[in-house]
Amino acid sequence: MKRKTIAVCITGYNWENETRIVDGISERCKELDINLLVFSSLLRKPDINSDRVLADDVVNGETEIFNLINYEILDGMIVLGNTFLNDGVLTTICSRAKAKGIPVVNAADPAHTLSYNVLLSDKIAMEFAVRHLIEKHGVRKINFIGGFKGNLETEERLSAYKRVLAEFDIPFEEERVAYGEFWKKAADCTAKFMESEQKPEAIVCASDTMAFFCMDYLKEHGYRIPEDILVTGFDGIADSETYSPSLTTVRHAVSRLGRTAVDMLEDIWAGREVSETSHVESELIIRQSCGCRTKDKDILASFAEQVEYKTRTLEFNTDIIEMNTLFAGAKTSAQLYDDSRWGADYFRLKSLKICICSNIERELNASNDGQYVGLSDTMLCMLDSSGNTPVGSEFPTSRLIPELELNGEKAMFMCFSPLYFKNSFMGYLAYEPTDLGLVGDQFITWALNISNNAGSFYLKNQLEYVVSKLENLYVRDPLTSLYNRRGMSRFGEELIKAAIKKRRRITVFSIDIDNLKPINDNYGHIAGDNAICQAATAISTAMPLGSVCCRTGGDEFCVITSGIKEGTEDRYIKSIDALLTEYNEKSGLPYTVVCSSGFNSAESVEFESMENMITLADIEMYKVKAARKVIRK
Repeated sequence: MKRKTIAVCITGYNWENETRIVDGISERCKELDINLLVFSSLLRKPDINSDRVLADDVVNGETEIFNLINYEILDGMIVLGNTFLNDGVLTTICSRAKAKGIPVVNAADPAHTLSYNVLLSDKIAMEFAVRHLIEKHGVRKINFIGGFKGNLETEERLSAYKRVLAEFDIPFEEERVAYGEFWKKAADCTAKFMESEQKPEAIVCASDTMAFFCMDYLKEHGYRIPEDILVTGFDGIADSETYSPSLTTVRHAVSRLGRTAVDMLEDIWAGREVSETSHVESELIIRQSCGCRTKDKDILASFAEQVEYKTRTLEFNTDIIEMNTLFAGAKTSAQLYDDSRWGADYFRLKSLKICICSNIERELNASNDGQYVGLSDTMLCMLDSSGNTPVGSEFPTSRLIPELELNGEKAMFMCFSPLYFKNSFMGYLAYEPTDLGLVGDQFITWALNISNNAGSFYLKNQLEYVVSKLENLYVRDPLTSLYNRRGMSRFGEELIKAAIKKRRRITVFSIDIDNLKPINDNYGHIAGDNAICQAATAISTAMPLGSVCCRTGGDEFCVITSGIKEGTEDRYIKSIDALLTEYNEKSGLPYTVVCSSGFNSAESVEFESMENMITLADIEMYKVKAARKVIRK
């Protein structure tokens, strides 16, 4: 039986939300033997009140990862639409999925509801904290710090606070409520409470951040937490665990939401009735600040975590500096990507592949005229941490990775994140994490460093290509691609210097097309150009490798070479004649291409000047041409 495959679309791995949602999804997929493919851009959406605007090139590069999705292999999708950098991504994904009959579950995004939705609910979440304080700790004097008065979240949490008080016959007192505006004013609210004659036994805060400012004030003024007063927060942010004392808080059950989204897809596949929207309630996280956990134990655990975090941060900083140093000296893209290999160990990835668009790696887009360049039809695997895939292995983009196996011994779990630079999508990282908690901001920093350095590497190559192309235009004849007079002067002199150094015999051939004017007059300039090109081909083919072959005028050519043995020069002239005779016999054209040739040779110790040798070779060539005219008469 074919194993089911789910794709998750997400922006960024934020510990408090996205990472834990995907954790819940992956846990449930493992239990149900379902393949999980996670498509994640790196940069998170700027905060709603932020003035920061992401450049179009950044948005294009970040969101191109969602064009990698192969809908042909999917059975279901889970999207976190509220994380996307623009709404157009969600629209495109849903449209493509619908065309293939793939059910899509919206996770945690009330602003963009779909046919199937799993949403977080915190309407009663504050009840958990207040009820815990009353039932477990027996306190009745409980104060409340909200955000902004009239704010929807604040009012919902305040209503939950009031409901629990009423449930336990505790009268609501207006003076026990204050508004900390989700920030520093929470300290002022705490000061007001503690200066009151009716001091609180506990303070519940509508956000963790306000709880931190509340506890800071209490500690600064000699109050012990939880011995003198209990404090709780709301949100369950990462700092709530490492703050001292660790904070008892209510947080969204995001891991459970991820599991619920997978279960909803299971119900859809089974043909069971599924409600349009399922709500997942928040959960209470009990820690030190309410007195339920031992301080010493938490302090030791927190200290160990902080030491490990600092150690890993120092290790990461050292490794990222070394990686950038190695990048600067990379001679090839394969070497550059190999210098990124350490990331697989640092982030404890089970596997890591770096897949680059074929057109980027092969420099087919040396100039994109400022237009955005997206995914190519084929990819090249430039790094495989397992060593199973040779560098440069090409595979269709639709396969995602070279050895995609959806029906192997166990379900697949693979994540994909973008690599881009300026207006080009370069490729992606394909990786299997052991713990998504390790794939956070440091991972983003590492990936962006790879992108920027790889982009600079390719840009440098493209600039060198353009410079080389311009240089060729400067020294090459555009019709024949042989060197022009500038090329002859530059490369001819170089050849002669090398010949003198190695004491090699120097030879100059002078070659002229016979009767080019009649060909032009009788058959047109296209015929004349053809005669010139055929002569150029014969000359460059006949002459020794490394010769400097030049077109010096309309029907005039010059070849500078070295190392030809004395008395063998005529062989090369006869070779030119033979090649042109063969062409004339097969062309079927009403004209023939014939050249007159002459040469001049000198030992390196006798060499005077290139100009002198060209003049002497010209004299010999004109003797041949004159003799042919006499014969024709």
